Amino acid sequence: MASVSLVIGVAASPAVQAQQGTSPGTTALDDISVTATRQEERAVDSLASVSVTNRQEIRRQNPQRIGTILSQTPGVTTQENPNDPATAVNVRGLQDFGRVAVTVDGARQNFQRSGHNANGAFFLDPAFIRTIDVTRGPVANIYGSGAIGGVVSFETIEPRDILRPREKVAGELGFTALLGGRQNGVYGSVIGAARPVDWASALIGLSFRDLNPYKDGGGFSIRDSGQDLGSGLAKIVLTPGDGHTIKLSGQYQKYEFANGLGTASAPRRTNDVETTNLVARYTFSRPDNDWVSLSTTIYRTTTDTDQVRISGTPAQIGNARYFKIETIGIDAHNTSRFNVGPVKLASTYGVDWFQDRVRTFDPFSNGDETTPGGRRQVYGGFVQNHFTWSIVDVIAALRYDGYSLSGGGNASDGQRLSPKITVGVTPIQGIQPYITYAEGYRAPAITETLVNGAHPAPSTFTFIPNPNLRPEIGRTLEAGINLKYDNVFLPGDAFRGKVSIFENRVRNFIEGVFSDPGNDCGNPAIPAGCADATFRYSNVARARLRGIEGEFVYDARRWYVSLAGSSIRGDNLSANTPLESVYPDKVIVGGGLRFLEEKLLIGSRLTLVDKQRRLPAASVAANASKAYALVDVFASYEFAKDMRAFAQVDNIGDVRYKRYRDSDRSPGLVAKFGFSTRLGM
Repeated sequence: MASVSLVIGVAASPAVQAQQGTSPGTTALDDISVTATRQEERAVDSLASVSVTNRQEIRRQNPQRIGTILSQTPGVTTQENPNDPATAVNVRGLQDFGRVAVTVDGARQNFQRSGHNANGAFFLDPAFIRTIDVTRGPVANIYGSGAIGGVVSFETIEPRDILRPREKVAGELGFTALLGGRQNGVYGSVIGAARPVDWASALIGLSFRDLNPYKDGGGFSIRDSGQDLGSGLAKIVLTPGDGHTIKLSGQYQKYEFANGLGTASAPRRTNDVETTNLVARYTFSRPDNDWVSLSTTIYRTTTDTDQVRISGTPAQIGNARYFKIETIGIDAHNTSRFNVGPVKLASTYGVDWFQDRVRTFDPFSNGDETTPGGRRQVYGGFVQNHFTWSIVDVIAALRYDGYSLSGGGNASDGQRLSPKITVGVTPIQGIQPYITYAEGYRAPAITETLVNGAHPAPSTFTFIPNPNLRPEIGRTLEAGINLKYDNVFLPGDAFRGKVSIFENRVRNFIEGVFSDPGNDCGNPAIPAGCADATFRYSNVARARLRGIEGEFVYDARRWYVSLAGSSIRGDNLSANTPLESVYPDKVIVGGGLRFLEEKLLIGSRLTLVDKQRRLPAASVAANASKAYALVDVFASYEFAKDMRAFAQVDNIGDVRYKRYRDSDRSPGLVAKFGFSTRLGM
């Protein structure tokens, strides 16, 4: 069986949106996306593999982690560890070191710490997320450098999400309790917004999370799987003149957790993680000005991880180390629209730049060698022209990328031009096939280039830097079709769909290469067996990834169904072996019923995931995963205006399972109960 994940739920359903007050006959595929073209367009109209998750769906699921939502998107999976709240995103079999660009309010999230898990992750509380906009493949190359896998863009809530027209002050409260299942705990948020004058509004939100360690479906406790989180968001929105908007936002998160086995090679440590996300954005757009639709964003993000050892000898206990990254950047683009005879033209052009500064400190071990400090600058510019003539759309774009990197006495740099061309046709109203060729460019990361030193005992092999790494180049050919129909069988119903097939060939693919000429590293009978063993990142592979993705939703107002899924295969063509970074196939199906004038919603979600054994021969025994099936059920009732109670049971069958590449098993049955309310005046 091809890997399949099936979800029956309200994801991407108009049922949920209708209950929350959005327009009838719309679905999440009607939500606005900007990542593929830098222009606002509905996801179903985008000539790219785009998926959008709105705030209504995020609030309905009330997930403990953001990866729960992301993994329901076709072609997207997350790698998570129960003892670490960070999330790594995999898109179409590509992840780590910036292959998937992750942004929050336009600010890059580039944190990375080396270990036996993902090499690139981010920390994000779902409580304040407004939308999740995902574009798969390097078709989003104009969105920024490095995204040969795709872009995942998070936008946080704004005052207008809490305030209704003519209200001066409003507040929103949400609370969720986990009771009676394999995990207990509480989490919630309180958000206040004010509009003292028509041209100024502000928002402040606080969130907390206190979850105990969970048990898997077999009743076995998963150590350190609890969560302790406090976060806050503040935002000011100013509209000083017609078409002018200024947004200032700041987000702070603090996570506390412990992990590690407590052995000599895997000591146990406490973790204190603090993140900040500061963004200033100016936009100008007015209906009577076709030449200027400007957006400029300046940002600074930080992720600071402080660790203290709590296992080992008395002399080792209390040893401290830290990993810190600061990213500063700017992004500016403008769209000009005009007509050339019968042809409509939207020309978008812009520039972007960011700098990563990594600082690490580990005087008692080698964390500062395996995650070396350094500085990297990545910059670029693009121009894109979107031509529309009758039933034909053509998008032609060209992007310039450059980078420079230095640290530890080593340095490297590079630059390249990457093209994109898309042709779409609408031969029949409601059907729009398209074909795309796009290239992307990813500069090597600081760790890939500068890693240096000895691996901790007992396998004391040597890490070797490689300043001669060449950037990766992704070349994708994609064909897709968009489907959009209203009033199909019943008045007011809606059908939306997107399907795509793709092949992405990555040249100069960077992989870690372990060399042990004597094949005796780690053998306890040979104490010096690792003396000749080395590890370095090298351009060893030509990678090829192929797949098919799709998502569909039909809403008949009283009921709805949705279906989404993906099947991807990846190969290292140089070694003629499968790529280990490709996840099992999945299908996501949803369904639900609405009663009592759409105030009561009842639904279910079924998730099927196939086994993954298509791996390099040496990796099958350690990393192969089994197929599993999950069923979730939920109910939501709006018992008064702006007051809602809900219940959800995830993994109602209490299945014991482990997701591919996760470090341990996932939770068994989890029962969530809660409410949300909003007051305004």
